[in-house]
Amino acid sequence: MRELETEILRFITSLHQPFIDYFAWFLTFLGNEEFYFIILPFVYWCVSKPFGIRLLYIFLLSVYLNAWLKVVTAITRPIGIEGVHSLYVDSAEVGTRYPHDSFPSGHAQGSATLWGFIAYEVNRKNVWVALGILVGLISVARLYTGVHWPTDVVVGVALAAVIIFIAHHLTRKIVELSFSIKMTLAIVIPMILMTLFADPEGFKYAGFLLGAGVGYLLEGRYLKMGLPASWGKRFIAYAVGLAGIFALQAGLKGPFPETAFFDALRYAIMGLWGILLAPIVFVKLKIYPQNK
Repeated sequence: MRELETEILRFITSLHQPFIDYFAWFLTFLGNEEFYFIILPFVYWCVSKPFGIRLLYIFLLSVYLNAWLKVVTAITRPIGIEGVHSLYVDSAEVGTRYPHDSFPSGHAQGSATLWGFIAYEVNRKNVWVALGILVGLISVARLYTGVHWPTDVVVGVALAAVIIFIAHHLTRKIVELSFSIKMTLAIVIPMILMTLFADPEGFKYAGFLLGAGVGYLLEGRYLKMGLPASWGKRFIAYAVGLAGIFALQAGLKGPFPETAFFDALRYAIMGLWGILLAPIVFVKLKIYPQNK
């Protein structure tokens, strides 16, 4: 099986051309952490808070599972194999277990979860086709750049499909729970996730979930930010909020020690900013209305 996959990668990576290489770089970016920090807040701040928080939770749980599986399976990437020409290797060096973190593909699973859930909820044929093509291109780009095995990509997309199906039905039941139960779950679940996966990546994802979950419940009870009719105001708020996220991501690295606990704390603060503190700023600046 591995011999066949190697030959597939040798063939695909032999097709490298400058223009396609640049396109593959763009598709790679669409699966990077930086892009998700751009798109997920946009959905929450500018499109829909309820849909945005569901998308955020489902996406973070998916990438958490992906990172855990990478550690458990510890499969080595095809980078460096004779005849396999790898590009943009830096996109694969973000994990703590590189290069033994190939399975499953984070780019394939993350993009399939994000765009797949959007397509599943919108449920229009043209959206399914467009986003399906996008996920397919991002997944194929991981093979074209020679940083993943074909099985990594296939399993990543399959896992995303299973997660989306389960999440779609589970979130409807969670909505019906009381505030106190939701708050308990918002705190306890991330704590359990940190215990189960005590790696820096596990702490980061769980920390973000903790901050975002608690922030969402507090925002819904005490702030109730509404969306303005003006897209101009939405883009202003988006710029302000996004600047805050990246400032916290970079700025908190200095004063915080490089430990898993402080990684979790840093990402929890980022999650709290995105879901609660940024909306408070939007309302105080009178960019967004407050629903009484």
